[in-house]
Amino acid sequence: MTYGTFMSTVRERGEYAADEAERIVEAVIETLGERLPDTSAEHLADQLPTRLADIVDRSEGPARTWGVEEFIHRVAEHAEEDEASAEEHTRVVLSVLADQITGGEMNKLISQLPSGYADLFGHGELT
Repeated sequence: MTYGTFMSTVRERGEYAADEAERIVEAVIETLGERLPDTSAEHLADQLPTRLADIVDRSEGPARTWGVEEFIHRVAEHAEEDEASAEEHTRVVLSVLADQITGGEMNKLISQLPSGYADLFGHGELT
């Protein structure tokens, strides 16, 4: 999937305007990059279009240990949205991301995150 295809899929699923989709994707992907350990972020980045890979990889310091609620709160801050909207945006972006990566990478990603994250990716059955 190219960056353009990723963005058009997000726009379609979330019914966003182009500029809104870019802001939301960046907020969610950046927050995910902050949450993941460096090696996990690198493996994820390897499967993403370069522009998204750069966003995942740009976080510095140790991985955060946020649960789902704190993750959503951070997305809301990055996107300058309320938390209900941020949760909806997160579900849209992460479901498109889940479609982008291999099943093995998806399983590794979910296994490194606390319960509840799988549902955000649209894979509640992996919880």
